[in-house]
Amino acid sequence: MPRRDTPTPPKLRALRLPELTAGDPSVLRAHGTYEALTFTDDDLTGMDLTNVGLTDCSLSALNVHELELTSAHITDSCLHHLDIPTVSAAYIELRGVVLEDSRLGVLQCIEGSWNSVHVRNAKIGYVSLRGASVRDVQFTGCVIGELDLTGAQVQRVSFDDTEVGTLDVSGATLADVDLRAVDLPEITGLGHLRGATINDFQLQQLAPAMAAHLGIDVGR
Repeated sequence: MPRRDTPTPPKLRALRLPELTAGDPSVLRAHGTYEALTFTDDDLTGMDLTNVGLTDCSLSALNVHELELTSAHITDSCLHHLDIPTVSAAYIELRGVVLEDSRLGVLQCIEGSWNSVHVRNAKIGYVSLRGASVRDVQFTGCVIGELDLTGAQVQRVSFDDTEVGTLDVSGATLADVDLRAVDLPEITGLGHLRGATINDFQLQQLAPAMAAHLGIDVGR
């Protein structure tokens, strides 16, 4: 089979929200299911949204220090203008979601599922997708301090005009992961980069680390 020159890009679902009704944050409960609601400038301090279900919803400018979304299911929804220090979202399922114009300190999505997710114009200190399923995801115009994909299954993921301080792919399985447009000063887990595409300049950047990983001494 001939080798493809470029990776297959992410297949993103177009987000088209229906007419939304203003939601009352006091009705939000763990394990609750909500549809076609918008929550804007709401105070969710201390609220537990474990296993919550959100479909065709919009969450904007929420006032909360830590957002608890463990095992949540968010489908065909937009999360924007969020400024949250910590989002605890282990086992979360995101499908057809746009996260935009947001600033997050820590985004913990251990063993979660991201499918058709577009993250754009976001600044995130640390994103943990350890052991997660990450499919059809695009990062556009983002600044990410550390992206942890340890043990993740990653397919059709691209980075456009995005900076990543540290990328960890230890134990990950990659397919059609396009890293060519990302600034990559440091990668952990070089032995698991199979399935990723980098450019010539990045190859030169990574050459010393690759040589060290392979036990190659480079003479002068």
